[in-house]
Amino acid sequence: MAGAGVAGLTTAWWLERAGWDVLLIEKAQGVRLDGYMIDLFGPGREVVARMGIVPALERHRAPIRGVTAVDERGRRRGELVVAEDETGDVISLLRGDLVQVLAGAVRSQVRYGMTVEAWQHTGSGVRVLLTDGTVHEADLLVGADGVHSRVRELVFGPEQRFLRYLGFHVAAVSVRDRTLSDRLGESYQVLTTPNRTVGCHSAGQDDVSAYFLYRNENSVLPPDPVGALRSEFGDLGWVTPALLRALPGDLYFDQAAQVEVDLWHRKRVVLVGDACGAVSLFAGHGASLAMSGACVLAQELTREKDMISALVNYEMRMKPVVVRTQEFGRRFTEWMAPSTRWRILARDWLLRLSRWRFLNKMMVRSATPVADDLFARCEREDHGRQGVRRGIHPGTA
Repeated sequence: MAGAGVAGLTTAWWLERAGWDVLLIEKAQGVRLDGYMIDLFGPGREVVARMGIVPALERHRAPIRGVTAVDERGRRRGELVVAEDETGDVISLLRGDLVQVLAGAVRSQVRYGMTVEAWQHTGSGVRVLLTDGTVHEADLLVGADGVHSRVRELVFGPEQRFLRYLGFHVAAVSVRDRTLSDRLGESYQVLTTPNRTVGCHSAGQDDVSAYFLYRNENSVLPPDPVGALRSEFGDLGWVTPALLRALPGDLYFDQAAQVEVDLWHRKRVVLVGDACGAVSLFAGHGASLAMSGACVLAQELTREKDMISALVNYEMRMKPVVVRTQEFGRRFTEWMAPSTRWRILARDWLLRLSRWRFLNKMMVRSATPVADDLFARCEREDHGRQGVRRGIHPGTA
């Protein structure tokens, strides 16, 4: 399996418990701890509950109780507060914390600093050449290696065929600053000017997580990401100067993009997570969908004797949910990164109106794309066809 991020580690966990021997390879030199704040709910929350890792994740939960729009002096322009009874099933935490928990739960060997060099279909499996020169025979090759997937490139074609650039560059960073953490409190605070957004929040104790988003018609990333951010955001006030001074050299920096692949599998190669269905930070829910896809793939490989049928079923269950979430993300760009001052004002007024509870609920619901109950539907189909079949359920963890 290529990729030891959220999708790869979750897939490995489920396949281990279904009796598979899994080898994970990761092109990074170690566990990658970069990335955004993520929210696990809906199908993603169901998966982590089935895995039994909720208590471990709760220890990393970020103290977020809403979203506050601010101006360049830090004054509140609008706020969306989520009530305690509406957040109980949502776990907000840094991507790096989720990866660490998953890595600790997986028994499979992880080999870092390498990726797939070449592959060959053998009829009953695949032969894979890794960049360290070793050759491995396997029943299945899983590409869980992200938006810029090497497996997708080798098996399905060049990246430009599948990447939908959304017109923005984005960076995510974590810094240690107790004063700033205390100042932000329990709200995700956002400063927006036309085509630029800075968002940050306390990640607990002394840590602050932040992201920078700016429009750029050129999808090519700059050679100096830190310099580009300081150039793009250097004129802004609020906490922006402090964040720019604290930028590390190894921050996460990439295009805001979605991945659209017609077929997620070819013979005995299959894609999972962002490699086949990245939804972008505009839609969110990427981690939840990646973990759901990993669980669904393992379910189908367990339920079906024929592997190709299992891969077809996996795609049929997951792809419609991913496509709907991608569509939501494209509609949400003008909410998250408004292009004009009047759009920013309109958004902030909507946030002010959210003080009325019924409007608050409507806004929270509108910002949450609805995913099918993948697991309940699967189990209903099982009962309808031939009674309870062998599958992956909480009791097997």
